[in-house]
Amino acid sequence: MTTESRKIQITGGSTYIVSLPPTWVKANQIKKGSTVTIESLGDSLTLYPNERKKREVVKELEITGNLSNDLLPRTLVSLYISGFDTLIIKSESYISQEIKDIVKKFSRLVMGVEIFEESAKALTLQNVLDSESFPLTTALRRMIMNVNLMLGDTAKALDSMESELMENIIGRDDDVDRYHFYMMKEISIGKYEGKDTIFNLIFSRILERVADHTVNICTILKDSPNFDQKKKSELMQFIMYCYEVFQKATTSFLGADLKTLNEIVNVKTNIIANKAQLMKKKYGDVSYSGIVEEISRIGLYSTDIAEITMDRYVNKNLTIKL
Repeated sequence: MTTESRKIQITGGSTYIVSLPPTWVKANQIKKGSTVTIESLGDSLTLYPNERKKREVVKELEITGNLSNDLLPRTLVSLYISGFDTLIIKSESYISQEIKDIVKKFSRLVMGVEIFEESAKALTLQNVLDSESFPLTTALRRMIMNVNLMLGDTAKALDSMESELMENIIGRDDDVDRYHFYMMKEISIGKYEGKDTIFNLIFSRILERVADHTVNICTILKDSPNFDQKKKSELMQFIMYCYEVFQKATTSFLGADLKTLNEIVNVKTNIIANKAQLMKKKYGDVSYSGIVEEISRIGLYSTDIAEITMDRYVNKNLTIKL
């Protein structure tokens, strides 16, 4: 990567022009009348020729022996995040049906990956998604929407104790993971380099963790169908409080002033105090205390969102007004 400084010129009174480096123009065979694409990435711009030929990234995964139940799924996700156009999974012996099922589940979990070819000793996967049509901000907004709905529905599930709704929430966790893995991949391969990138990635990770905690709550609730009304009322009050903090924090990430953000961060002491008060009840109910712990983590993660939003705001602005 090379860096050059170029002066901005104005023509026609309102059109800003910058000249392109001759070496780049020659290397990409740019001529008069050629078109280029410009991507806006926060405070930076990325320019590339529409006719550019992207070098295909082909990776191979060789299966040489017996695998633990979690090694292959985790390795496949890591390969996806590292970025590939084609992934070839090979084995000296026949690929078992169990491995094929894991690969098929992986292709459903992540965005844009399909099984292209299948033989007795090899599986070929291809990334068919044009990421230029699905920017990072879109993935992030969809994560916010999904997690917000999961959290709201978790409160409804706690109130109604509907097992079907709990199962539905648990199933939606894959959608959140899908967007999170996609964001990690796009950043890993260097598609985004603006100042917002690191903050977007941290935010994405927090959203993924909040979704996990809603799943944990629903899992506990499924095994605890006999919560009495008093316990349920206390948990409902706590989860609705943290849900409100989460909504304020996620809204603030898309644009808020420092004073509002600071107010959200200060809620952390209230969440810790509420948790301690509920834990002192000493009902002797592991399910109750487990849910209190999960709800408190959702609340604390929400205050973390406000903190990183403050960091992002200060990072982007040279002049800070309080």
